[in-house]
Amino acid sequence: MHTSLNLRLATLATFALGCLGQATPAIAQSMFGQQEIDQSRFVAVASPYGGNAHQLLIIKQLSNVRSCWSESGASPTVINPLLVEFDFTDICGRSTDSNGYSVRVGGEDLNWRYSFRVVKRDGDLHLIAAPNIDRSSPELLIARTRGYTAGFAKFYFEPGWRITERSYQGTSVGHIYLTNNQSIASLNATAIASRPVFTRPVAANPSSPIFVNPSSNNSVVTVAPISIAPISIAPISTPSVQAPRPVAPQPKKVQKRRSSWFQQWFGR
Repeated sequence: MHTSLNLRLATLATFALGCLGQATPAIAQSMFGQQEIDQSRFVAVASPYGGNAHQLLIIKQLSNVRSCWSESGASPTVINPLLVEFDFTDICGRSTDSNGYSVRVGGEDLNWRYSFRVVKRDGDLHLIAAPNIDRSSPELLIARTRGYTAGFAKFYFEPGWRITERSYQGTSVGHIYLTNNQSIASLNATAIASRPVFTRPVAANPSSPIFVNPSSNNSVVTVAPISIAPISIAPISTPSVQAPRPVAPQPKKVQKRRSSWFQQWFGR
Protein backbone atom coordinates (compact mmCIF):
# COMPACT_ATOMS: atom_id res chain seq x y z
CA MET A 1 0.00 0.00 0.00
CA HIS A 2 2.78 2.41 0.97
CA THR A 3 4.77 1.59 -2.19
CA SER A 4 1.69 2.04 -4.36
CA LEU A 5 1.05 5.46 -2.82
CA ASN A 6 4.64 6.52 -3.48
CA LEU A 7 4.33 5.48 -7.12
CA ARG A 8 1.13 7.49 -7.48
CA LEU A 9 2.77 10.53 -5.95
CA ALA A 10 5.79 10.12 -8.19
CA THR A 11 3.54 9.83 -11.25
CA LEU A 12 1.71 13.01 -10.28
CA ALA A 13 5.03 14.75 -9.73
CA THR A 14 6.24 13.62 -13.14
CA PHE A 15 3.12 15.04 -14.76
CA ALA A 16 3.40 18.30 -12.81
CA LEU A 17 7.05 18.77 -13.79
CA GLY A 18 6.00 19.07 -17.40
CA CYS A 19 4.24 22.36 -16.53
CA LEU A 20 6.68 24.00 -14.11
CA GLY A 21 8.95 25.93 -16.47
CA GLN A 22 12.50 26.88 -15.48
CA ALA A 23 12.47 25.08 -12.11
CA THR A 24 11.88 21.73 -13.83
CA PRO A 25 15.52 20.62 -14.42
CA ALA A 26 16.67 21.28 -10.86
CA ILE A 27 13.65 19.57 -9.31
CA ALA A 28 13.82 16.59 -11.65
CA GLN A 29 17.53 16.17 -10.98
CA SER A 30 17.13 16.20 -7.20
CA MET A 31 13.91 14.15 -7.01
CA PHE A 32 14.40 11.51 -9.71
CA GLY A 33 17.09 9.08 -10.66
CA GLN A 34 17.53 6.76 -13.61
CA GLN A 35 17.05 3.03 -13.77
CA GLU A 36 18.72 0.69 -16.23
CA ILE A 37 16.39 -1.50 -18.31
CA ASP A 38 16.50 -4.42 -20.73
CA GLN A 39 17.25 -2.69 -24.02
CA SER A 40 15.65 -5.50 -26.03
CA ARG A 41 12.22 -4.62 -24.62
CA PHE A 42 12.34 -1.12 -26.11
CA VAL A 43 12.65 0.20 -29.62
CA ALA A 44 13.13 3.80 -30.78
CA VAL A 45 11.32 4.38 -34.08
CA ALA A 46 11.23 7.07 -36.75
CA SER A 47 7.47 7.40 -37.15
CA PRO A 48 6.09 9.06 -40.31
CA TYR A 49 3.57 11.87 -40.15
CA GLY A 50 2.32 14.66 -42.40
CA GLY A 51 3.80 13.41 -45.64
CA ASN A 52 7.58 12.99 -45.64
CA ALA A 53 8.21 14.12 -42.04
CA HIS A 54 9.08 11.82 -39.12
CA GLN A 55 8.96 12.02 -35.34
CA LEU A 56 10.26 9.92 -32.45
CA LEU A 57 8.14 7.00 -31.25
CA ILE A 58 9.32 4.70 -28.44
CA ILE A 59 7.57 1.34 -28.01
CA LYS A 60 7.94 -0.77 -24.87
CA GLN A 61 7.14 -4.48 -24.53
CA LEU A 62 5.34 -4.70 -21.16
CA SER A 63 4.38 -8.38 -21.30
CA ASN A 64 4.94 -11.38 -23.53
CA VAL A 65 1.30 -11.92 -24.44
CA ARG A 66 1.81 -10.57 -27.94
CA SER A 67 4.66 -8.86 -29.77
CA CYS A 68 4.38 -5.11 -29.94
CA TRP A 69 6.46 -4.72 -33.12
CA SER A 70 8.34 -6.68 -35.76
CA GLU A 71 11.55 -5.87 -37.66
CA SER A 72 12.62 -6.63 -41.20
CA GLY A 73 15.51 -5.74 -43.47
CA ALA A 74 18.59 -3.65 -42.86
CA SER A 75 19.82 -0.19 -43.86
CA PRO A 76 17.23 0.75 -42.82
CA THR A 77 15.48 -1.75 -40.55
CA VAL A 78 11.75 -1.42 -41.19
CA ILE A 79 9.49 -1.51 -38.13
CA ASN A 80 5.95 -2.85 -38.21
CA PRO A 81 4.12 -1.45 -35.14
CA LEU A 82 1.91 -4.43 -34.33
CA LEU A 83 0.29 -2.73 -31.36
CA VAL A 84 -2.07 -0.90 -33.71
CA GLU A 85 -3.69 -4.24 -34.55
CA PHE A 86 -5.06 -5.03 -31.07
CA ASP A 87 -5.89 -3.58 -27.67
CA PHE A 88 -2.36 -3.25 -26.27
CA THR A 89 -3.38 -2.25 -22.73
CA ASP A 90 -0.91 -3.81 -20.23
CA ILE A 91 0.88 -5.46 -23.17
CA CYS A 92 2.63 -2.56 -24.91
CA GLY A 93 3.56 0.95 -23.97
CA ARG A 94 4.27 3.83 -26.32
CA SER A 95 5.67 7.33 -25.90
CA THR A 96 5.09 9.88 -28.64
CA ASP A 97 6.12 13.28 -27.21
CA SER A 98 8.02 15.10 -24.45
CA ASN A 99 5.49 13.95 -21.83
CA GLY A 100 6.79 10.41 -22.30
CA TYR A 101 10.53 10.93 -22.89
CA SER A 102 13.36 13.42 -22.37
CA VAL A 103 17.15 13.75 -22.51
CA ARG A 104 19.34 12.85 -19.53
CA VAL A 105 23.10 13.42 -19.69
CA GLY A 106 25.68 13.22 -16.91
CA GLY A 107 22.95 12.45 -14.36
CA GLU A 108 21.05 15.63 -15.29
CA ASP A 109 17.52 15.69 -16.69
CA LEU A 110 17.57 18.30 -19.48
CA ASN A 111 13.80 18.04 -19.89
CA TRP A 112 12.32 21.03 -21.76
CA ARG A 113 15.72 22.59 -22.52
CA TYR A 114 16.15 20.17 -25.45
CA SER A 115 13.63 18.92 -28.00
CA PHE A 116 13.82 15.76 -30.09
CA ARG A 117 13.75 16.15 -33.85
CA VAL A 118 14.03 13.68 -36.71
CA VAL A 119 15.78 15.16 -39.74
CA LYS A 120 16.73 13.71 -43.12
CA ARG A 121 20.44 14.07 -43.89
CA ASP A 122 22.61 12.39 -46.50
CA GLY A 123 20.05 9.70 -47.32
CA ASP A 124 19.54 8.89 -43.62
CA LEU A 125 17.23 9.83 -40.75
CA HIS A 126 18.95 11.38 -37.73
CA LEU A 127 17.51 11.66 -34.24
CA ILE A 128 18.87 14.82 -32.69
CA ALA A 129 18.34 16.76 -29.46
CA ALA A 130 18.08 20.45 -30.39
CA PRO A 131 18.60 23.20 -27.79
CA ASN A 132 15.54 25.33 -27.02
CA ILE A 133 17.19 28.04 -24.89
CA ASP A 134 20.80 28.57 -25.97
CA ARG A 135 20.49 28.36 -29.73
CA SER A 136 24.26 28.76 -30.08
CA SER A 137 24.75 25.32 -28.49
CA PRO A 138 25.24 22.46 -30.98
CA GLU A 139 22.71 19.76 -31.72
CA LEU A 140 23.34 16.37 -30.11
CA LEU A 141 23.23 13.42 -32.49
CA ILE A 142 21.60 10.51 -30.63
CA ALA A 143 20.72 7.88 -33.24
CA ARG A 144 20.43 7.06 -36.95
CA THR A 145 18.25 4.77 -39.04
CA ARG A 146 21.21 3.80 -41.29
CA GLY A 147 19.17 4.36 -44.41
CA TYR A 148 16.05 6.21 -45.51
CA THR A 149 12.45 5.11 -45.78
CA ALA A 150 9.20 7.04 -45.87
CA GLY A 151 7.72 4.52 -43.41
CA PHE A 152 8.61 3.30 -39.92
CA ALA A 153 12.33 2.70 -39.29
CA LYS A 154 14.41 1.58 -36.33
CA PHE A 155 16.86 4.00 -34.73
CA TYR A 156 20.34 2.70 -33.90
CA PHE A 157 21.92 4.64 -31.05
CA GLU A 158 25.25 6.41 -31.37
CA PRO A 159 28.03 5.21 -29.02
CA GLY A 160 27.31 6.18 -25.41
CA TRP A 161 23.53 6.57 -25.83
CA ARG A 162 20.90 4.17 -24.47
CA ILE A 163 17.39 4.03 -23.04
CA THR A 164 16.79 4.23 -19.29
CA GLU A 165 13.71 4.96 -17.18
CA ARG A 166 13.04 7.69 -14.64
CA SER A 167 12.95 6.30 -11.13
CA TYR A 168 11.67 7.54 -7.79
CA GLN A 169 13.17 6.01 -4.67
CA GLY A 170 14.50 3.15 -6.79
CA THR A 171 11.20 2.39 -8.57
CA SER A 172 10.45 3.15 -12.22
CA VAL A 173 7.72 5.70 -12.87
CA GLY A 174 7.39 4.99 -16.61
CA HIS A 175 9.01 8.13 -18.04
CA ILE A 176 11.77 7.27 -20.56
CA TYR A 177 15.20 8.85 -20.75
CA LEU A 178 17.52 8.84 -23.74
CA THR A 179 20.66 8.73 -21.65
CA ASN A 180 24.37 9.46 -21.98
CA ASN A 181 26.76 9.36 -19.03
CA GLN A 182 28.89 12.22 -20.34
CA SER A 183 28.24 15.77 -19.18
CA ILE A 184 26.52 18.24 -21.47
CA ALA A 185 29.76 20.28 -21.69
CA SER A 186 31.66 17.22 -22.93
CA LEU A 187 28.97 16.32 -25.47
CA ASN A 188 28.87 19.90 -26.75
CA ALA A 189 32.65 19.95 -27.19
CA THR A 190 32.52 16.67 -29.14
CA ALA A 191 29.67 17.94 -31.34
CA ILE A 192 31.52 21.19 -32.12
CA ALA A 193 34.75 19.32 -32.93
CA SER A 194 32.91 17.03 -35.37
CA ARG A 195 31.43 19.88 -37.38
CA PRO A 196 32.75 20.02 -40.96
CA VAL A 197 35.29 22.77 -41.57
CA PHE A 198 35.05 24.63 -44.88
CA THR A 199 38.17 26.34 -46.17
CA ARG A 200 38.51 28.69 -49.12
CA PRO A 201 40.30 26.93 -52.01
CA VAL A 202 43.75 28.32 -52.79
CA ALA A 203 45.01 28.32 -56.38
CA ALA A 204 48.15 26.19 -56.62
CA ASN A 205 51.16 27.02 -58.77
CA PRO A 206 50.93 25.30 -62.15
CA SER A 207 53.17 22.28 -62.27
CA SER A 208 55.30 21.19 -65.19
CA PRO A 209 53.43 19.04 -67.70
CA ILE A 210 54.39 15.36 -67.73
CA PHE A 211 54.39 13.22 -70.87
CA VAL A 212 55.15 9.57 -71.48
CA ASN A 213 57.68 8.81 -74.19
CA PRO A 214 56.42 5.66 -75.95
CA SER A 215 59.77 5.03 -77.63
CA SER A 216 61.81 4.76 -74.42
CA ASN A 217 60.04 2.08 -72.34
CA ASN A 218 57.34 4.40 -71.12
CA SER A 219 59.85 6.70 -69.47
CA VAL A 220 58.41 9.85 -68.01
CA VAL A 221 59.60 13.11 -69.46
CA THR A 222 59.01 16.33 -67.63
CA VAL A 223 58.78 19.36 -69.83
CA ALA A 224 59.74 22.59 -68.22
CA PRO A 225 57.21 25.32 -68.65
CA ILE A 226 57.98 27.81 -71.40
CA SER A 227 58.61 31.26 -70.11
CA ILE A 228 57.52 34.04 -72.39
CA ALA A 229 59.32 37.34 -72.02
CA PRO A 230 57.05 40.31 -71.90
CA ILE A 231 56.86 42.25 -75.15
CA SER A 232 57.35 45.96 -74.83
CA ILE A 233 55.36 48.00 -77.28
CA ALA A 234 56.53 51.52 -78.02
CA PRO A 235 53.85 54.08 -77.75
CA ILE A 236 52.50 55.31 -81.06
CA SER A 237 53.25 58.98 -81.56
CA THR A 238 50.46 60.98 -83.05
CA PRO A 239 51.71 63.55 -85.65
CA SER A 240 50.87 67.06 -84.81
CA VAL A 241 48.60 68.78 -87.31
CA GLN A 242 49.03 72.52 -87.72
CA ALA A 243 46.03 74.57 -88.40
CA PRO A 244 46.10 76.44 -91.76
CA ARG A 245 47.27 80.04 -91.50
CA PRO A 246 44.67 82.62 -92.49
CA VAL A 247 45.23 84.26 -95.90
CA ALA A 248 44.62 87.97 -96.23
CA PRO A 249 42.07 88.80 -98.88
CA GLN A 250 43.59 90.22 -102.07
CA PRO A 251 42.25 93.57 -103.33
CA LYS A 252 40.15 93.28 -106.37
CA LYS A 253 41.58 94.68 -109.57
CA VAL A 254 39.76 97.68 -110.90
CA GLN A 255 39.13 97.28 -114.55
CA LYS A 256 39.72 100.43 -116.58
CA ARG A 257 36.67 101.48 -118.37
CA ARG A 258 37.07 101.71 -122.20
CA SER A 259 36.64 105.14 -123.74
CA SER A 260 33.66 105.69 -125.85
CA TRP A 261 33.93 106.66 -129.50
CA PHE A 262 32.86 110.18 -128.62
CA GLN A 263 35.78 110.55 -126.20
CA GLN A 264 38.17 109.04 -128.72
CA TRP A 265 37.18 111.58 -131.39
CA PHE A 266 36.74 114.68 -129.34
CA GLY A 267 39.17 113.91 -126.48
CA ARG A 268 36.60 113.92 -123.73
